[in-house]
Amino acid sequence: MVKDAMCVLYIEDDRSSMLLMRHIFKKKLPRLTLLEAWNVEEGLALARLHRPKLILMDIQLPDMDGYEGVAGLRSDPNTTSIPVWAVSASALDDDVKQGLEAGFQKYLKKPLGMGSFVRLVEEALEPETAEK
Repeated sequence: MVKDAMCVLYIEDDRSSMLLMRHIFKKKLPRLTLLEAWNVEEGLALARLHRPKLILMDIQLPDMDGYEGVAGLRSDPNTTSIPVWAVSASALDDDVKQGLEAGFQKYLKKPLGMGSFVRLVEEALEPETAEK
């Protein structure tokens, strides 16, 4: 388990999206530790092990999709209370509605706006440091 750090888990199979998220966390959210999973199965294992403060998950993933992933997190007593946000290029109103109904607390559309994304994460995890 990552000690003395606030962790965020990102479950994403697209290399460029993962690299962008690494950059955002390194430059804009350096006090948070970014954990990375390339598929849902790996993400579920990391979530159980580290119990991150927030999970960001793509919808379109190999083997299991994000809907199956959020269902798996909600059915496990060790991870059921962790907030899970969808981060997806599927941006139609019906996609957002389906994601929220499936159990995602927020549905963020790609491409992410860096400033607004950073503010959302800060407000969710570091309210004392979020800019007013």
